[in-house]
Amino acid sequence: MVRGGIAIDPNSGDSELDWKLDGRMYKKDQSRKWRRQGEEDQDNLWEASRETTDKKIEANRSRTYPVTWRPPPENWLKANVDAAFRKYNGTGAIAVVIKNSKGNMLLGFSGKIQVKSSTVADAQAIRQALIIVNNLNMDKTLIESDNLKLIQTIKSKTTIGEALAIIQDIQILMENLPEKGMTWPPRNGSRLAHAVAKAAESETLHSTWSTHPPAEIQSILRNEIRT
Repeated sequence: MVRGGIAIDPNSGDSELDWKLDGRMYKKDQSRKWRRQGEEDQDNLWEASRETTDKKIEANRSRTYPVTWRPPPENWLKANVDAAFRKYNGTGAIAVVIKNSKGNMLLGFSGKIQVKSSTVADAQAIRQALIIVNNLNMDKTLIESDNLKLIQTIKSKTTIGEALAIIQDIQILMENLPEKGMTWPPRNGSRLAHAVAKAAESETLHSTWSTHPPAEIQSILRNEIRT
């Protein structure tokens, strides 16, 4: 069909029309603007290319700046905690690793537990860290757990039913620390505590691991020491 010297594609739907003018195809999109089909295809290719480039940049950034343990402020300590838990039999293990701002490990603790959920296991790990910090009079200490929901609950002074009693203990212990904090690490930010808890749960961790670390723990420690 020809209208006003412009060829109209009769097979076009109502929402989108293809028009031909001077031998070039134009398309009317939903914004009521006329565009040449070649330009639209070029834009699509550009968007795909940009997405690919963005993914490559992000991948390179991850390799160049890997997320690892974050040191506390100078003159502060950080207690990273974690728990390993087997739901089918309710057994697990907790780990506490206390390091200074340079990444040097000052104290390590691990122990087996009997619990009903991973949340309770993580709560027990936090409580154990606070008991150690209070008993040894460690001032200026950050407690770090990868259980974000639990950290938010403690900070907001609310509770989780299944861990009610343990969270109450945590709140009391927090009040006894003049300078303290509760934080949540990014991914891979608590690798050491995770490795210790996992090994303790599987009973492959010897009792002197903190003074004579096995190879895996030594490797993590070397990577996290700040010079």
